[in-house]
Amino acid sequence: MPAAARLSRSSVLVAVVVAACDSAPPPSSRPLEPDPAMRFPPGDPQFVPEPGNEISLQPSFGETVSQAHAPPALGGASLALSSDGDVAFATDPDRDRVVIVDLATKRARSVPLRAGDEPGRVVTDGANRVHVVLDRAGSVATIDTVSATVLARRAVCAAPLGIARDASTLYVACTGGEIVSMPTAPTGAPRLLARAERDLRDVVIAGDSLLVSRLRSAEVLQVRKADGALVSRAARPPSGALGDRLEPFVAWRMVPSGAGGAVVVHQMARAAQVDVDAPSGYASFGPCGGSVNTAITRFEPNGSADALVTVPHNLVGQAVAPVDIARSPTGRYWAVVAAGNGHTAALPPVQLVALGPAEDCAFQGPTFGPEGGAATPVQAVAVAFRPDDSVVVLGREPAALHLRGADELMRADGRWQTIPLGGESREDTGHAIFHSNTGGNVACVSCHPGGADDGRVWKFSNGDRRTQTLQGTLEGTAPYHWSGDAPAIATFATDVFGRRMAGPPLDEPQTRALDRWLTRIPAAVVSPPADADARARGEALFGNAAVGCGGCHSGPALTNNESVDVGTGGTFQVPSLLGLALRAPYLHDGRAATLLDRFSAAGGGEEHGHTKDLTAAQIDDLVTYLESL
Repeated sequence: MPAAARLSRSSVLVAVVVAACDSAPPPSSRPLEPDPAMRFPPGDPQFVPEPGNEISLQPSFGETVSQAHAPPALGGASLALSSDGDVAFATDPDRDRVVIVDLATKRARSVPLRAGDEPGRVVTDGANRVHVVLDRAGSVATIDTVSATVLARRAVCAAPLGIARDASTLYVACTGGEIVSMPTAPTGAPRLLARAERDLRDVVIAGDSLLVSRLRSAEVLQVRKADGALVSRAARPPSGALGDRLEPFVAWRMVPSGAGGAVVVHQMARAAQVDVDAPSGYASFGPCGGSVNTAITRFEPNGSADALVTVPHNLVGQAVAPVDIARSPTGRYWAVVAAGNGHTAALPPVQLVALGPAEDCAFQGPTFGPEGGAATPVQAVAVAFRPDDSVVVLGREPAALHLRGADELMRADGRWQTIPLGGESREDTGHAIFHSNTGGNVACVSCHPGGADDGRVWKFSNGDRRTQTLQGTLEGTAPYHWSGDAPAIATFATDVFGRRMAGPPLDEPQTRALDRWLTRIPAAVVSPPADADARARGEALFGNAAVGCGGCHSGPALTNNESVDVGTGGTFQVPSLLGLALRAPYLHDGRAATLLDRFSAAGGGEEHGHTKDLTAAQIDDLVTYLESL
């Protein structure tokens, strides 16, 4: 039996990915020793599960349950530590709270927030305060960590996501493209620093610049702190690793590099055509090589050239839904959270990574298990290192912190301490199915981060297809897919999750739970337009029967659920327009790079609404309205 197959039968909490380090370890550090048997060079086909073994790599969902209040999609939970590493601050979007934990006494104090706030990224400020982004409340909450009380809630933008602190200033990155600065003092007013491109995610301080990541494209923007001007931008170059062109997409998390720049854990998409009729067409039974792979890229500012230097690093095998990454203080380790592995006891929810060559797909897995040897999977959602390189992992369900000492990280018999955080169960079978590694190293969330879309046009065997969003667009809008070939969400469970993604068979209760969770994904929060009058004029044009937009784009989701030929190369389902501003490129094959391009000949001309007689100003008004939906 191959070593990789033997590993798949064991319970794993932390696996170790090892490649050539980007810097020498401190003299006092024990060097990482890779196991050559667990290293996979590009294109290596050797990993083939033995008959009956592959099921051990598939998730187990236990008793089927659906929450009355659907838990949010993964990716927001965050973990920060005090400067001495003795206190942890964990955000819990499932329960709308922040938990303050004394790691020595194991005392956990909960700071309740408002229902629906969905707290996300968190930073400390050295003055007994933490600042927490409230993803769906449009605000930043400032919390006194001594009294465990909320000092202030300051509105910053419609959808804030990333936050960083520099001296006494906070910087917030917003989905709508806004970059906001504000004092750490709770009475300070926010100020719009810049309005960049949409889909911003994380922000990192880099000297006189801010590095801001974009979620779908996995780009990093370099912006001057002084005036918000765009200095440069960069993305990991496509590569030919694994015998196919790989292209970067979905930047899950960006953190400081420790060398003045930033490190991003993101995905790489396989650009080769995908056979949608082939079993396991989206999947890979090796650590890397499927439609979606996880990678690490470093971005460092080059001051003299006003440019970002991109340093691609290794792929991370079996790291599905890499929602977080953290650097140990000594620089010896990087920890990557693979939240998609949380319902599979045989797969690692956290991996320790030594940054290595970009073409390397390294995977090594000592059989580390929770204290007591229990085989219960841990769904990790965030990670941080203490000053001595010991690690703290935030587990989602049940909510808990898991601690492991630095001297035990590499030991197969190393122990974990667990600190329960309390709170009601938020386990939801539909949520679990959506986020789980199917066993083929892919999950639904891989292409639908946050329940939205990945911004990609995939080369399918039935044509190029732009990933569709799921945010607020599924309830009452069947049939699904651009071609309308999915009559119900149950089709996703069979044809997509089971056949294309190599997932385990779902029974009827599990399929109903998936339906229930998917149809309750809320619509995207979109920034209001700067020109309210232009929006009003555009809305009037949209509703004008002579223009014809509202004939097809009607109802709560702005679709009549019909398949129509609008002159773009075939008959396709009328898409919902909710969250349209965040969904470039447009049309079924992404041929329209912007909404303005949609109103060119590429968008179907007069077969796609009657807009040829509209002036350029009227088209602009119509676009303003569409971007507000």
